[in-house]
Amino acid sequence: MACLLIDVGSTFIKYSVYDEKEKAILLSDSIPFPSAEVNDGIRFLVSLSKIKESLCHIFQKSKPYCCSKAFFSVQMHGFILRYTDGSFSDYISWRDKSGNTADPRFGEIDFNLMGTSLKSNLPLVKLAFQNNEGEFFTLGSYIAWWLTGNNTTHISDACASGFFFSETGRCNTYAKNLKMPSARMQITPIGSYEEMIIYPPMGDQQVSFLGSGATTEKYLLNVGTATQIACLHGADYPNGSYEKRPYFDRSRLYTVSGLVGGDIIHKGEGRERLFSQVRDAISRLPQKKEILFGGGGGGQCYRLLSRRFEEIGLTCSLTEGNIGMEGLKMIAENNGIRVGTMLSEICFSNFPIIAKNTGLDFVIVDNEHGYFDYSDIAQLAVQANLVGLDLIVRIGDSSRGHITKLADMGVNGFLLPMTNTPEDIQKVIRYAKYPPIGERGVSTTRAHTHYDPPPLLDYMAAANKKMKIYAQIETLSGVEHVAQILSVPDVCGIFIGPNDLSVDMQCIGNKSELIRMIERIAAGARAAGKPFGIITGDPTLIRASLEKSVSMISVGSELNMLINGCKKIKEDILKW
Repeated sequence: MACLLIDVGSTFIKYSVYDEKEKAILLSDSIPFPSAEVNDGIRFLVSLSKIKESLCHIFQKSKPYCCSKAFFSVQMHGFILRYTDGSFSDYISWRDKSGNTADPRFGEIDFNLMGTSLKSNLPLVKLAFQNNEGEFFTLGSYIAWWLTGNNTTHISDACASGFFFSETGRCNTYAKNLKMPSARMQITPIGSYEEMIIYPPMGDQQVSFLGSGATTEKYLLNVGTATQIACLHGADYPNGSYEKRPYFDRSRLYTVSGLVGGDIIHKGEGRERLFSQVRDAISRLPQKKEILFGGGGGGQCYRLLSRRFEEIGLTCSLTEGNIGMEGLKMIAENNGIRVGTMLSEICFSNFPIIAKNTGLDFVIVDNEHGYFDYSDIAQLAVQANLVGLDLIVRIGDSSRGHITKLADMGVNGFLLPMTNTPEDIQKVIRYAKYPPIGERGVSTTRAHTHYDPPPLLDYMAAANKKMKIYAQIETLSGVEHVAQILSVPDVCGIFIGPNDLSVDMQCIGNKSELIRMIERIAAGARAAGKPFGIITGDPTLIRASLEKSVSMISVGSELNMLINGCKKIKEDILKW
C-alpha cells in the first residue's frame, strides 16, 4: 500500500513514495520551488502555473508506484485569489510583506483566537476591511481544489491566514465578500485524484514538529528559510507574545517565528543575533528543559550554538533526517481508512491481540445488544491498551456510574447508539472526560493508568485527548441533527448504523434510499471537518461510503467469522 508524501517548502518541494506495509521508502527526491516572478523587497509573487507544473512533475514521477493516498504539508501565510471572472492571481508568498499593520482596527482583533499574530505578511492584514470579491485559497487549499474540486485544508494551514478560529475551524468575517476554504479539524479524506485518496494539506511547521520527535518537554528550533522556535502545550496556557498555533488533537504549538534564517547562518552571519533571539523567545514561551535542533540548517546551528545554550541550562540534541517527511510518514501511517470489527457476545480476552496482529485498527465491543459484564470488558481493555488497539464500547446505558467504570478500566472510546440530538451525546462527554471538559470522577490507581498514576494535571489533559466519543446515526432524527451533533466540540466523529436507519426510514431492502442518506450524512461530516464511519458488511454500502471519503468501516463480528468459518468447513468437505 504505497502513498505519496509531498512537502511543499519555499526552497524545495520534497516528495517520497512510502510503502506503509513494508515501512520502506520506494522513491525520494526534490525539485526547486519556482522562483519569484516579482521580488522587490516588499512584493513576492510566484507563478501559479509553475507551481502546478512542479506538482504535475511529481505526480508523473510517482505514477508507476500506483499510490493509493496522498498527504501534503505546505508553506503557510501565502495565498491565492480567484476573481469573479474566474481568473486567478499569482501565489502571494509568505515572504510578501506588503501588508500594512498600521490600521487601528487591527488593534481590536484578538489574533490569539486565530492562532496567529499581527504581521505584515498575514493574509488577513492584506485583505481585511476591503471589498474584494471572489474566492480565497491558501496554497494548501488551492492544491486540494486543483486535485479534488474542494477548496479545503487542515486547520494547521488555515489558521496561518488569520481568517479562522483555531478552536472551531470556523471563519471570521474580516473579509466577508470572499468565499473561504473549509477547514478540517481532523485529517480525513477530502476527495480523490486519479484513484488516489487526497487528505487535507497541513501546515509544514506542525508536520515538522511531529516528525522531529519533540516531546512536551522540548523546544524545537526549526532552522530553514524561515526559522521558528516552538514547544507543545495545552490550549489553556495564557496568551502572550507568541503564536498559539493549532496542532493536532487540539493541542497548541506555542511559536515565535521570524528568527534568523538558515541561509544567513550558512553565510557565516547572524549567529549572535539568532542566539539572542532564541534566549528572548524562551523567556516568553512555556518553560522547557531541552532544545532540539532540526530543519535544513539545524545541524550547522547545533554545531555553532549548542554549547552556548547548554551554558544557560538547556540540554541540546540534534534531529536526524528530514523531519518534514518523517512527520508525513507518521501521519500517513495513522490516518488511512481505519478498518475494524465488532465483538457481539463472545468474550475472548486475547481477541485484541489477534485484531492488532492482523492489521485491524479498532474493535467495537457491543454492550448495547451484547451481554458482556464489567470483568469481560476490563480484560479486553487491558489487552487492547497493551497492544495499542483502539477499543470502542457501544454503550446501552449512558449513566454516570456505567461510563465511569468503563473509563477507569481503560476503555478509551465510546459509541452512543441512537444518537438523535446533541444533548444525547453531551451526556456521554460529561461523564467520560475530566474537567474542565466534563465531570469524570478522579481515581487514578486503576487499570487506565496501568496502576502507575502520573502527575494528575498532566494525566487529566492527556486522558481527555485520548478518550474518543462517537455518535451512531441510525434514525431520521439523527440525520436531521447531524450538523448539530458534530458541532459538539468533543464529538470525534459519527458511525452510520444502516440497519436501524433503514427500519426508521421504512425502506428495508432499498439500498438506493440508504445511499442517499449516506451521502447526506457524509456531506454533514465533511462540512464539520470530522470523520464518518459505517457499521456494515454490505459491499454496496461500503462502496458508496468509500466514494464519499469514509474514514472508518466496521465489518462483521466474531459471530460472522464463526458462522462463515463453520459453513466453509462443510462446503470444503463436500467438495472433496
